[in-house]
Amino acid sequence: MKSKTNKTQTNKKMWGGRFQEKMSSIMERIGESISFDKRLYREDITGSLAHAKGLEKIGILSRDELKNIQKGLSQILHEIESGEFEFHSALEDIHMHIESRLTDLIGNTGKKLHTARSRNDQVSQDVRLYILKEIQEIRKLIFQLLETLLLRAEESVNTIMPGFTHLQVAQPIRASHYFLSYFSMFLRDYEELDNVEKTTSILVLGSGAMAGVNYPTDRDFLKNELQLNSISLNSMDAVSSRDHILQFLFFASQCMVHLSRFSEDTIIYTSQDYSYIQLSDSLTTGSSIMPQKKNPDIAELIRGKTARVISNLNSLFILLKGLPMTYNRDLQEDKISLFDSVDQLKISLEGITEIVKSMKFIPENMESALKKGFATATDLADFLVREKNIPFREAHELVGKLVEICVKERSNLFDLPEEKRKNLSDFFIGEEYFEAISLYNSCDKKDVYGGTAKNRQIEQIEFCKNKLQEIKIKSNKVFVI
Repeated sequence: MKSKTNKTQTNKKMWGGRFQEKMSSIMERIGESISFDKRLYREDITGSLAHAKGLEKIGILSRDELKNIQKGLSQILHEIESGEFEFHSALEDIHMHIESRLTDLIGNTGKKLHTARSRNDQVSQDVRLYILKEIQEIRKLIFQLLETLLLRAEESVNTIMPGFTHLQVAQPIRASHYFLSYFSMFLRDYEELDNVEKTTSILVLGSGAMAGVNYPTDRDFLKNELQLNSISLNSMDAVSSRDHILQFLFFASQCMVHLSRFSEDTIIYTSQDYSYIQLSDSLTTGSSIMPQKKNPDIAELIRGKTARVISNLNSLFILLKGLPMTYNRDLQEDKISLFDSVDQLKISLEGITEIVKSMKFIPENMESALKKGFATATDLADFLVREKNIPFREAHELVGKLVEICVKERSNLFDLPEEKRKNLSDFFIGEEYFEAISLYNSCDKKDVYGGTAKNRQIEQIEFCKNKLQEIKIKSNKVFVI
């Protein structure tokens, strides 16, 4: 049985004391936000419980009134989460819905809850609590992705794949190096959430509409009740600033760009012209007309969602750029961008984690591409420099001529006949030539910190393991994939 919202409260606005005319239909429809801000119900109730305790502390509420409010808010929480609660556009937003239902349940005591509070500081606090909650969920998802990338890196230390510049085969790398490159990206994203949390974990209750409140609100008490890190310095800034949302949306956009780049790699590497990796059937789709197709739709969808998230960031920038101090109703629109970005980011993180788990390399195709792309030409030039004492520019030119011959002969550095190599230079014969162009040797020559040599890969893997362990200790949680 659904709860019944008080009809008097629904038809008569709680702020409507000075108004004689009924709100027009268009004003009601354009002004409502309950269609999207109802997802703040838990944060609104959490903030209201802390506020009620603060009111009891300064003598506005009696102990019994506080208990009634707590009981009423608990029932409202149950009604919303069980699907029994009725939402009405006439009540505009989640704040008015909860206050109206509370008054239905406990009478006039419910009307006391809004003392020393404005919807301006109330909504700002709700959104901050919402972002803080979502940060924890997103941290978990990024952590799962980091663990998955690290696991795949450990499994693929001995797999050689092409590394690209300008989307052209450049040099051989270990597949572990590829996975760890994205590990580094997403580790930065994880750490960036610390900055978002710092900007967000601020108490704004007590700021009122914009100038503060006419009551001795104990803001330190409220900060501790809500487990926040600091208190807003200026009440005007507190109700008008949306820097916390901007910073979150920037983080989300950056993270989505990283997810999109991995998606692009996946799309390219699974194409027939490359065929470096395979995705499981469960992550792909077919064609309604072409029976042979196996499409990497999951990667394409994530790439598309990135545009949405970046647009959400731009939308909020544009929304804010011309607003005068302090609160303006335009700010009602900020939550649409926020909620959508949260949803798109979370599902995209899940999607990329599944791609990383399931992708399978096709080593023979990657080896063929490396040879076809003359990926060890630089190694051959360096061999001439180190072993034959040839200046690098001359070595570069000589190897370039060898590549030109290979192209004309439709061959590569590995299978070009020795006679043709010798015609160009005696340096290009014998076993030392093949050691110089070896794909595995090429990787292991990159023996610098951060390089793709096997011992450096093992070094990076250990570093990444330690970073994840530090995260576990810091968060006091053990995340399980």
